[in-house]
Amino acid sequence: MGSQATDTLTTALDRARGAVEAMPVSARVLEVGGITLLWTLKVVIVASAAAALIAAARKVREDPHRLSRLTYRVSLVAVQSVTIGLAFVSLNNLVLLGSIT
Repeated sequence: MGSQATDTLTTALDRARGAVEAMPVSARVLEVGGITLLWTLKVVIVASAAAALIAAARKVREDPHRLSRLTYRVSLVAVQSVTIGLAFVSLNNLVLLGSIT
């Protein structure tokens, strides 16, 4: 959740200084509902990922079948990868903010 928060914060700061959102979907969300809608969608995405991980973990606990364990591990690695990617996006936004000022 922290990486989503920093991404949203740096996006808001960059936009306030005149930067344009490069991601087409995010740009459209910002046009339609502003930073509030972007933040809301990010919270929904994080909650969905958490629900998927919880469901996969429960399935592994109930039935430690090989496919259940694989599904859980793939889901966990995917969430971790996205989190690392968002950290880089936030750093890129900070660099952009520094170049605008």
